Amino acid sequence: MTTILAIDTATTACSVALSHKGEVRQEFIDTPREHTRLVLPMVDKLLALADIPLARVDALAFTCGPGSFTGLRIGFGVIQGLAFGGNIPVIPVSTLKVMAHRAMREMSLQEGLVVPALDARMNEIYWGIYQVVGGSVEAHRADTVSTPEEALAAMTGPVNAGVGDGWSLLKPHSMPPSRVNTALTPDARSIIDIAHPLFVDGAAKPVERIELSYIRNEVSWKKRQKIRQP
Repeated sequence: MTTILAIDTATTACSVALSHKGEVRQEFIDTPREHTRLVLPMVDKLLALADIPLARVDALAFTCGPGSFTGLRIGFGVIQGLAFGGNIPVIPVSTLKVMAHRAMREMSLQEGLVVPALDARMNEIYWGIYQVVGGSVEAHRADTVSTPEEALAAMTGPVNAGVGDGWSLLKPHSMPPSRVNTALTPDARSIIDIAHPLFVDGAAKPVERIELSYIRNEVSWKKRQKIRQP
């Protein structure tokens, strides 16, 4: 069976999960600015509990963005070290997709739309719209960054759940409190769930071909290019 090690450091939470022989173990701590100290001991602990060396891991997976610039770089740095050290391929996963998947699992969603949102500072949020389909989530609207007002205006259809600290900025909205969880963060267990079928489909790549997805830089570049066009 496939063995996958997953890492998330994209937000205030830090988590590592290991899928081995059909069992998933996770270490999870929501403590800001402690990721550098926490993440490698978490990796070592899970490998020790499974009694396997790093070389037995078939793939690494991680949240590649959006999220905290520092957090993303910490996670990617660890992934790079593990990947080069063990010659292990890597599967990058959207932070927002991971949040949508965790919402589906923990809120027992069978269908509908989930909108994960993260505070991007400067009165902007990272957000996307995901469709719950057959026990998984698929992108319904691509991840982006915008003002909260622009995000609310774009949510034209019914939303079944809103998650992430970005929802504290999405006001006024008409969502019932029971369907909004501003405390929900990504978690490595959800990365595992998403990464398994991707690995089967051959999506794992050499680490030197992996890039972070900051989104804000990408959107700003596209806007500048559009302005320059005649």
